[in-house]
Amino acid sequence: MTDNTRKYILYAIGEIALVMIGILLALQINNWNQERIENIQLDNYFNRINEELKAGLPIQIGFLEQNQQIIKLNRRTLQLLNSDNPDSLHKLQFTLGAIATAWSSSISLPVMTEFISNGYLSKVENQTLKQKFTELNAGIEYSRKIDGYIVTQYLNTIEPYVIRSFNYQKIALDQYQDLLVAGGPDVNYKALKGDIELWNITTLKLENSLLYEEYLTDLISRQKELSLLLEEELK
Repeated sequence: MTDNTRKYILYAIGEIALVMIGILLALQINNWNQERIENIQLDNYFNRINEELKAGLPIQIGFLEQNQQIIKLNRRTLQLLNSDNPDSLHKLQFTLGAIATAWSSSISLPVMTEFISNGYLSKVENQTLKQKFTELNAGIEYSRKIDGYIVTQYLNTIEPYVIRSFNYQKIALDQYQDLLVAGGPDVNYKALKGDIELWNITTLKLENSLLYEEYLTDLISRQKELSLLLEEELK
């Protein structure tokens, strides 16, 4: 091999090495740039999700308080029906309206749903944060089933019973009275004493409300935990 050939081969190898180094540097820069873009996108989502959580929590806490009031009224209805004093049954006028409700929290976190649907959860490196996202998303999915059950219970069981059993206007909760026309037949509250259907409807409504209170309390706690983790991640 001549000196010129050797020099040419060394030169060619050097050129190839320079090209390879250039390609590797370009790929590295592209990876860095892509990672920077993804981090910006994650931070943007984290901020928006945190704002969404904070905005929704007061509404859900308010619903929890409403649900606790329904629990209180349903317990009082059962106590009155179970009382040995028939003269106290007229107080059902102020408690029976609690069975004729189909309130549900209808929790919705569209930004978080979009975040998970677009595959960003796989980009979260913090495993604790990722787990909290997964748990909260599963809880919200389950909440839709509970909301559906509440509505079904009301439409299939409670409303038909109320319609055939007594004058709804007489027992409706105070917040609905302004919407209704006063009048119609009086309610024979003493006749409700041995009404097994009313007893079971109220008991089932109470049971469902108590379970919903437990579930909603847990879901609110999970949202607060996720909000704190997001704030730590954004720091």
